[in-house]
Order: sequence, then structure tokens, then C-alpha cells
Amino acid sequence: MLPEWLAPDELPGFMSDHFQLAPFARAGAAKSALGALDWATVDRVLRSDEPLDVMTVRSGQLFDVPLPRSLDAARVLMKAGISVVVRAAERHDAGLRRVAEAFEAALPGEVHIQVYATPGGTNSYGWHYDFEDVFIAQTAGVKDYYFRRNTVARDAVLGDRLDFTRVRSEVSPIYQSRLIAGDWLYIPATWWHLVKCAEDALSISVGVMSPAQLRGARHLPPGWTGATRAR
Repeated sequence: MLPEWLAPDELPGFMSDHFQLAPFARAGAAKSALGALDWATVDRVLRSDEPLDVMTVRSGQLFDVPLPRSLDAARVLMKAGISVVVRAAERHDAGLRRVAEAFEAALPGEVHIQVYATPGGTNSYGWHYDFEDVFIAQTAGVKDYYFRRNTVARDAVLGDRLDFTRVRSEVSPIYQSRLIAGDWLYIPATWWHLVKCAEDALSISVGVMSPAQLRGARHLPPGWTGATRAR
């Protein structure tokens, strides 16, 4: 899947020039992801019989609300400006599992998928960074992504409490990318990013944690096992 998204460029070039180094975006190249996540998929995932890892969040704050177990329940939350985020969503849907498996075939490490259902005019989180590399495919709606190199908090250790307020002292330039359905964006691990949703949106966030990142982890975030795929 990633080689398809990169075409006409090739994976080795992306790995040498961008992976864990610099962001990369391409318009219209992730159309294959459109069938993996639509509103029916959200409903199917939320109705899963397996235990769900769901965050309900608005502007960086978690909201303690009943777990939405259907699209209708998620839409009620979205009308209140609350995003619904499902972590490790590949465990609940065959199509999302195929996306994860495709990335596992292309990149070393552990792969998990987060599904975002975000209401227009909101942002799920403030400025923050992730320890995994993130590939975002927009499958519905419009989102504006802002990102910048992290020069002030890269000494944080995976699993420790993170102080995202350190972004206030960041001086690196800010870049922006608007994603519509079929577009995708790569954000390297530890880069700051902020996302604003222009209209109700769905996106797939493919998180990849390399073997080196897994080995350096004191405590892994929820959902990460520390296992790497044999190559």
C-alpha cells in the first residue's frame, strides 16, 4: 500500500530522504484508503464484540462519556464537538487490518491504526508529538495539519510523562498541509503537530514504531506490545 501511495516515487527513496527525517505529503495518492474507512466502517468498529480502546476528546481534553457503540452514538458526541478516536482499530475490522498488514510488509517494526471521527470546526488535540512515525490518510471531510520540527523536547523518553507545553519555546518554522479525501501525509516521530478540522472528517492514522524505538521504550503506550514482525 505505501509503495502505491508513493508512486511514481519508490520506497527506497522515501526511506532515505524522508523516513524519520522530514514530512511528506501527496494529494490524491491514497484513494485506496477510501474503501477502508467510511462512516459504515466506523459503525462496524464501534459495534465490535471485542474490547474497544476508545478516546473521546476535544481540544486536548478527554471527556468521560459513555462509550459510543454505534455511529449514531458517535454522531451525538460529534454534535457536541467531541471527537471519537479508536486505537488499534485494525483489531475490529478486516479492511483496516489489511491496511496495517500492508504497512507491516513495507516497514520494519510494529504497526497500529487509529481511526478518527472528528467534527468540523474543532481540534482533537493541541500541539503534541508522537513517538511513532505517523502516516495519515484522509478518507472524508477536510483537515488542516500544522507541523514543525521538535527542537526543545526530543530528550523525552518513551513512556515518561510528556510536557507538551514546551512547544511554547519552539522556534522551528511551521508548515501546513490541507488534506481532503484521498490525500495522505507523513509526519516523522517526535515532530510537533496540530490538526484543525474544517468539516466533519474521517482519517486513518497508521502508526509505525521501529525496532530501535521499541528497544528504547521504558513503558510502551497503550496497545503497543513491543513485538516486531520477523523479516
